[in-house]
Amino acid sequence: MNVKSACHLSSYASAAKFLLCLLAVLYLPAQAGAAVVNTLPAGVTVSPLPFSAVRSSDQSNVDVGNQSPANVETVLESAGWFNTPLTFVGGGACGASPSFANNCSAFENGTKGGTSNLEADVFAVHYGNNFIAVLYSQVVAGFGIDNLSNGVSNIYAFNSTVSQVPLPAALPLLFSALGMLGLADWWRRRALVV
Repeated sequence: MNVKSACHLSSYASAAKFLLCLLAVLYLPAQAGAAVVNTLPAGVTVSPLPFSAVRSSDQSNVDVGNQSPANVETVLESAGWFNTPLTFVGGGACGASPSFANNCSAFENGTKGGTSNLEADVFAVHYGNNFIAVLYSQVVAGFGIDNLSNGVSNIYAFNSTVSQVPLPAALPLLFSALGMLGLADWWRRRALVV
C-alpha cells in the first residue's frame, strides 16, 4: 500500500494526521528523482579553472524540467542548486544554427562538448538527460565543457546578483533606529515622572 492510498483510506481522525499525510503525498514524489550532486561527472572537464561550485544532475527532466531560460534560472536559484539570485545573460540551443548568435557551439567529433563566448559567472549546460551548472567567483569571458556523454543541446549564462547594502545607506538607518530607541526611552521616563 503506498502513501497516497494509506492517506486516502484513513479516517483523518485528527488534523495532525491529515497534515502529515498531505506532506507525505506532496514531498515524497518530488524527492523520487532528485539526483543533484556537487561534483562534475567523471571525465568531464570545464574551462576556465578554477570555479567556485558545481552542481550536476543525471535526471534533468526531473530535476530541471522545462529548458526555458526563466525555468532554468528559477531552478539554479533554488536551495538544491546555488541558492542565490541570478540574472539571465543569454544562451539557448546549440548546434548548426544556434538560437542566439555568437553564443555557443556544440560538437560531436570524437569528444562531446560545447563552448560559449558570453561573459558571466554562472554557466549551465544541458546534454542528453543531464544538466551541469558551474559557478565562478567572478565574471569570466567565455566557458567551455568537454568529454560529455551526449552532445550539448543548450548552454545558458547567468550573473549572480548579490545585493549588498552600501555603508552610506546603512549608517542613516542605524542612526534613525538608535534615535527611535532614545525617543522611546525618553517617553517611558517622562511617563514615570508624571
